[in-house]
Amino acid sequence: MNASRTITGLILLLIGIGMVLCFGPWMDTAFARSFLTLSKLLGLVVAATASFLSYEKHEPQDRQRRPWLFLAFGMLFAAGGQSVLAFHQIVLEVATPFPSLGDPLFVFSSLLLVWALFDFCRLASRAGLPLGEPLVFWSPALIVFGLVAIAAYPMLEPLAVAQVPWEEKALNLYYPLISFVTLAPCMVALRISYKFRGGRLLFVWLPLALGFTCVLVSDVLFAYLTTVNVAALDALATFLYLPGYLLIARGTLFELELLRS
Repeated sequence: MNASRTITGLILLLIGIGMVLCFGPWMDTAFARSFLTLSKLLGLVVAATASFLSYEKHEPQDRQRRPWLFLAFGMLFAAGGQSVLAFHQIVLEVATPFPSLGDPLFVFSSLLLVWALFDFCRLASRAGLPLGEPLVFWSPALIVFGLVAIAAYPMLEPLAVAQVPWEEKALNLYYPLISFVTLAPCMVALRISYKFRGGRLLFVWLPLALGFTCVLVSDVLFAYLTTVNVAALDALATFLYLPGYLLIARGTLFELELLRS
């Protein structure tokens, strides 16, 4: 319990320092860039490690084992992409090009994460728990997809018509869309956790859902910032990745704590 509180406190401390650096007068300093970049990388590495250890803790015949492995590799590839950003920002001290060598890693990472998260939900639907009919069970994901269908055109139309290279345009469209797809199964898992809120699963999926929500907002803002120069949103887009990755790490660590208890 003390270790869990210490980890939570450290994560909140990192988020607080990141907020001060992003929204204070230090945003454009080398220290701020290094702190934010390395803290994001730390969150991804911790999430990958905790997910892999959770995979190891499950018995070989346990079907819950596989999605944790996919989640671990998804986080590992994301950490690889973040390492490319860190190399440009800290070692070379230059702005990261877009697209960069890190983007294929981020793209592959997001596909693995989607696979893992939907696999968690699929296994839960077959576990024999009183979770309602399929339409009720998947309703949080359907709501997310419905919102995307309504907002897709006004949200993505400026990105689709922007006069930028096709690679940049494709990524600007891909990242927000795949973030919405990633968030959909998180909402399903969060509903399951809340339905059984007497258990500790809520402490796994609530930070995961909040983390992926932060990443979603950052991806949408980043896509707009690369096509429309809105400097006022730059600090917010930079900051939200930090609590996103750290909250995802907190969720995976909670799962590992559950398995060890």
